Amino acid sequence: MTGFVRNEATRLTGYVASGLASTGAHYVVMVALVQWAGWWEVAASSAGFLAGAAVKYPLNYWVVFKSSAAHGRALVRFAIGLAVGFALNGAILAALLATLDVHYLVSQVLTTGVVTVVNYLLARNWIFRARRPGDEVAP
Repeated sequence: MTGFVRNEATRLTGYVASGLASTGAHYVVMVALVQWAGWWEVAASSAGFLAGAAVKYPLNYWVVFKSSAAHGRALVRFAIGLAVGFALNGAILAALLATLDVHYLVSQVLTTGVVTVVNYLLARNWIFRARRPGDEVAP
């Protein structure tokens, strides 16, 4: 059990580190679009989310999960997981902006926390897991 906890802690730490890179891309795009282009916060966040996704896949596949799942399957699953995260990000952010009287970045940080947990569980348990021996990539 100790080995499992250690492995999971290492994986989660790597996920958080890669998440900082993808979240950084997300926030840079979002803030630029809100501050300089005048976009609505949810639309800007959605565009930023997609920018972060471009950073996230390679880091998660090779570094965090050291996946052996075939890229064809992993990419399809990633796209489905991305759609879930994208929808959650927009819905939660819109709800928080409508109900909380705080700066949009505070609402985005809260949203990111929720979406990160959901994305981690999807990535760990489904997206990057090879389900059958035939799903694995040759070493």
